[in-house]
Amino acid sequence: MTRTVWPKEVLTSDTMNFLDGIHRDWCSAARCSRDSDLGMAKAKALVDWFEFGVRDRDELLGLLSEDFSGAA
Repeated sequence: MTRTVWPKEVLTSDTMNFLDGIHRDWCSAARCSRDSDLGMAKAKALVDWFEFGVRDRDELLGLLSEDFSGAA
């Protein structure tokens, strides 16, 4: 069985500041605490989408607003 390894881009301080701003804006709009379970899940999803290759701020915000899991 072969395993596919996807190389991940290094998350620089500029990247983290970019992602943090998006997360802050989403949490504010959703009236969600950044350190709540939902806030933490959205932070993880944000990093996952970024590592997948999504780099557009508006697209990332839109993806966070989508309900892919069945729970907002």
